[in-house]
Amino acid sequence: MVFSHISPINESGDHVEGGAALQAGIRFPFGTRKIQAIGAASDHAHLNVLRLRTHKTFIEQIIESLFKILSKVTGSWLHTKFPEWFLPDKIVLKRQKENWEEEFDHEIVAYNRLRPIQGLTIPRLYGTIQYANTRALILSDIGGSSLSTPDGAVLDEQDLEPLLHQALTSLNQYGVCHDDTKLDNFHLVADEGKDKIMIVDLESADFDQTEEELAYTAKSKTKSLLHGLFEDEKMSIAGSFELVQNLD
Repeated sequence: MVFSHISPINESGDHVEGGAALQAGIRFPFGTRKIQAIGAASDHAHLNVLRLRTHKTFIEQIIESLFKILSKVTGSWLHTKFPEWFLPDKIVLKRQKENWEEEFDHEIVAYNRLRPIQGLTIPRLYGTIQYANTRALILSDIGGSSLSTPDGAVLDEQDLEPLLHQALTSLNQYGVCHDDTKLDNFHLVADEGKDKIMIVDLESADFDQTEEELAYTAKSKTKSLLHGLFEDEKMSIAGSFELVQNLD
């Protein structure tokens, strides 16, 4: 992992306090380069998660191109050694919550275990930095929409069920069970024209289940997510119907 210090700035370039950087530009050293980006908190429920768009100078773009060419010869070694030169345009900065040191360390362990499916089922982890005196993960922005939002809850139950189960079982293959089963941790993402589910938030991942337990848990969590999504929808429809009847 690469540890660096980050300084939040406002749009005029002046340094500001960490909390005020939620809707501002920031710059921070990461490995051998200084990253400049602008962005905001993911949403009001996740103020520790910043979605950023990086700004790259002409020189940086040239250096990135050279690294990409060299990586065809060196393979993944160059990506691992210099992750700062392989960042996408959109990244996520996930800050450690107050007094969540163990959970933050636990999430890093989970990402390392799940390295083969980074960028496929979970975000890609590029490194760890210091942000306003707090540790933070640099992750890829998976895009899409969480199942807790109208844009994410667009599939019917039959289409969504296999996607959820596939995502959960892909973690199981590496002995990991996602243990924070909330709709906002599951994102509907388009991958080459096909829908898939990607999973975020691994602070409470469980590493201690047997294969049989993992298989059972994947099925039960799939059912739980579907129940939470579609039962709420049915209750909302029923409530609207009852309201219309009362008006009549």
